[in-house]
Amino acid sequence: MSLDTDYFAQLMSSELDVSKQLFTLLQQELDAVQHQRTADLDTLKPAKAQQVADLKQQAGIRLKWMQSHELPLTPECLRHPDLKQNTSVLELWQQLAAQYDLNRQISERLSEMVIALRFRAEQKLRILHARQNDPHLYNENGKTAGANPGFKSIEA
Repeated sequence: MSLDTDYFAQLMSSELDVSKQLFTLLQQELDAVQHQRTADLDTLKPAKAQQVADLKQQAGIRLKWMQSHELPLTPECLRHPDLKQNTSVLELWQQLAAQYDLNRQISERLSEMVIALRFRAEQKLRILHARQNDPHLYNENGKTAGANPGFKSIEA
């Protein structure tokens, strides 16, 4: 039984388009985080959630098609004689793999930035509440001041 390689290429092309759109949203989110534009983040959140859902759906359709044709869900599927003959399938597979890698990299970068910003915000809150913090607060003599733990606010 021969495979409909054009349909498979169409599935991968659709998935690639959605993946590229997600990458664009991730770049916008990264820019918003870097410039601390929370209003932009609020706007991007639902759009990104929809893109992720669309990508899951597109990938699910492709994987289901591959399973129904008893193809491995790995690059090994490209060894199938019908897929070997369709050069666009190989190119699309490589583009899709590269795009998934780019999305993963930008997602990791975003995660690291969010974690760092959260840590800084927690430090600032500790300072504002006059709790022990690291680095320690210094007194007027340049020595660490033993800030009393509690809920006293630092006066500006």
